[in-house]
Amino acid sequence: MHKLFMILAQTYLARRVRRHPPRPLSDLDLGQVRRVLLISNTALGDTLFSTPAIRALKERYPAWELEVLAHRVFGAILTHNSHVGRIFTYPGRNRRLLTLARDLRLRAYDLVVILHGNDPEATLLAHLTGSPYIIGSAKSPLAFAYSATVAPADPYEHAIERRLNYVRLVGADTADKRMDLFLPPEELDRAAALLAENFGAVPPLLMAFHPTGSDPYKWWPAASFIDLGNFLYETYQAPLLIISGAGDREQAEAIAAKLAGPSLVTGGRYPLLTVAALLSHCRLLVANDSGPLHLGLALGVPTIGLLGADDPKRVGPYQVDWGVALHKREEVCAEEPCRLKNCPKNLCMEAISVAEVADLIKTWWKPTKP
Repeated sequence: MHKLFMILAQTYLARRVRRHPPRPLSDLDLGQVRRVLLISNTALGDTLFSTPAIRALKERYPAWELEVLAHRVFGAILTHNSHVGRIFTYPGRNRRLLTLARDLRLRAYDLVVILHGNDPEATLLAHLTGSPYIIGSAKSPLAFAYSATVAPADPYEHAIERRLNYVRLVGADTADKRMDLFLPPEELDRAAALLAENFGAVPPLLMAFHPTGSDPYKWWPAASFIDLGNFLYETYQAPLLIISGAGDREQAEAIAAKLAGPSLVTGGRYPLLTVAALLSHCRLLVANDSGPLHLGLALGVPTIGLLGADDPKRVGPYQVDWGVALHKREEVCAEEPCRLKNCPKNLCMEAISVAEVADLIKTWWKPTKP
């Protein structure tokens, strides 16, 4: 179905481009720009990676109205972002795309920037806005329809830099590469109430795990999380917040059941901003390579990322003192390219020992314990 949709999109856009070729970005008068659409409608980490680019645009052009097309769930993290004037929700591949396209066209965008979006929908929606200028990835099969493209400068270039490259084309940049996440006071209060209800009071030394994620090939073994959780309780008397979604609640609860200390499993029971507020109360996060890892980094929570298939230079903690990653793929797996979801056994994750993580906590986290 995806291949068919892509073929139809390529055919439609090729005809459209023949009639109305995209205007080169060099024709854009930046002084006349009023409203810009930024497309970042994929996963949680992808959305957070886009926030430095959004901030860079607003700082360089404070009069521009920045609007974002975001994922229906993960776009919530932009709700209180002062750099964003309006958020449109991507509904998925269904009839509501037509309504969305109509609504976007009414906004009369001067420029559309596809920071991170799945094709063909992202490019189709960008074109259906009617904007004369579109910036997108040179790797897109629909790149022929853009005014300007950006190609990766380095295969190990960090995702934050890759998004900044798009806005650099219009003269925006920032030296501050931190991801942005703003929480309203009511969410922080709600999180404190939930913690008090579960633990009897807000724990003075609450720690967090994210032991699952989008794909099992990224998961550190459950037994390792259990051993680490028991080490944290025995050493620091630290209760645990275990972050998971509804789909992997069972695995998270199985880990919680074998911990010596108390825990709270989110399990998809709370809205994303509430989970973020719960995490903001934590003093340490140990997480697989998935959205909550980047959530912790955006919140300034001291975070240890456990990475396997992907390289931390591309998606790990970036230019922050409160993030560090463990990565052993090159030591244990010589297969290139990485088989990712088709990997029969995630040796790269199993190679990270509990002792290594515990030692990192003692030597990296404990000396600067917040």
